[in-house]
Amino acid sequence: MQKTSSIGSATIILTIFGLIAKATGFFREVLFANYFGISREYEFYLVASVLPITLNSIALYIYQNYFIPAYSKREILGYEHSADFSKKTFLNSLLIALFTVSIIILFRIPIIKIYLGNKLVSDKIEILFIIFSLTVPLSIVSGFLIAYLQTQFNFKSPAVAALSLNILTILALIIFKETNIIYIAYSYLSGVLIQTIVLLKVSNILKLLRINLNRASEKVKSIDSTILWILLIEVIGQLYILSDRYFLSRVDEGGIAAINYALTIFLLPISIITISISTAVFPKFSQLAASNSKFELKDKITTALVSISLLFIPINLIFIFWRKEVVRIFYERGNFTFNSTQLTSDVLFYFSLSLIFYSLYGILNKIFYVYGKVKALFVVTVLGIALKIALNFILVGSLKQNGLAISTSLSYIFFFILSLIIIHSLFKLIAFRALVIKFIFYLVNGLFSFLIVHILFTLITIDTILFDLIKITLFLLIYYINNQVMNDKYQLEIQNELIRILPNKLFKREI
Repeated sequence: MQKTSSIGSATIILTIFGLIAKATGFFREVLFANYFGISREYEFYLVASVLPITLNSIALYIYQNYFIPAYSKREILGYEHSADFSKKTFLNSLLIALFTVSIIILFRIPIIKIYLGNKLVSDKIEILFIIFSLTVPLSIVSGFLIAYLQTQFNFKSPAVAALSLNILTILALIIFKETNIIYIAYSYLSGVLIQTIVLLKVSNILKLLRINLNRASEKVKSIDSTILWILLIEVIGQLYILSDRYFLSRVDEGGIAAINYALTIFLLPISIITISISTAVFPKFSQLAASNSKFELKDKITTALVSISLLFIPINLIFIFWRKEVVRIFYERGNFTFNSTQLTSDVLFYFSLSLIFYSLYGILNKIFYVYGKVKALFVVTVLGIALKIALNFILVGSLKQNGLAISTSLSYIFFFILSLIIIHSLFKLIAFRALVIKFIFYLVNGLFSFLIVHILFTLITIDTILFDLIKITLFLLIYYINNQVMNDKYQLEIQNELIRILPNKLFKREI
């Protein structure tokens, strides 16, 4: 598959493929909602899968945040150094994969009991846990391969390979429905296996293993010492989901399922937009930092932050003001009832209070890795998760699942504020004035656009999903038309990239 060297092009392509992947992933969640609702069986499925899937996420982020900056520094020294480093890292990933899966399967019963206690442990939950655990070694290898492909500016292949996860799960849900949730887990395992095979083939990493490279660089040993800190950061950072699952018995029945559904909506734009942008810019950020091109790096960081503000502010307002409509559009059918919508929309509201801040943090987080300031990021992560866990215990008693969502939002806001302060004091890489001005402009535009739609539809009491879609679509149209009228350069840049990438016949007229 073709490589993408332009940051703008890479971002657009990742967003398009990300949109396809997340659309299929979201359809998967819709089917879960339809067939299982907020049932206790689905909550057991979530609890059984949480640790293995968390480890899968950790593997992906560790290799991106460690391997890409380390590779960039070795690449400057020459191909032999970067190739040898890639070869050794891949072999290490195989050993780590085997060790990790052995440990979690061996101690599966004590792990399951942490979340469910002795009374709720069953053969079905144990089988689910084992199936999901088998995805861990495959995901560790895939995590390295994805990072390796991104150092080659190949962003398309990982995005296409990831589709297998959702497609197979969707097929299993459609075929088996409520029959047996274990079949759904098997389909997920099959998807991870196919993804790994595709990545092995596309990356040509096996050819690299046949090359005898004995002159590996010893000039960048300091990079290798950061992997422990990155491992700790990613492990601690993933405690959010684990800590929420721990309170299964202390929230309303269906509360953990509601958190899962609301968090899926909350993370949808982040996984499509923020991760696409941060993934596209990270290799370039690493190159610029390695070559000490500080002025260009500052410009690209500011552009990334402003672009995220442009795209996320209207989404944030939709999630806050039309949260029930959003949940109903996606989930309310089958076993997902009106009461399920009420429960999930309340949780979504509290999550949404931090959406814009968490999306911006996705870029700030990469700057720590680019400059190797992993100890500072470790401190930020530890303080943030400590705040999250402390607030969980304080709020869950009175606010149940809403308390867990509030604690998450407050810790996300904390991440953003503290990271912004540290990065500005250490590197001076953010044009604060430009960022604040554009942020306020987009926020005012968003509120103005919402007010127009709200006034237009005040007298209309039609209560249908189609009506909800019309309201939200009209709001987005007004928001982006206002930006167009004001000649917002960041929106124009995104449009120009779209024009350049997509077929010209789709853009016969000037946008």
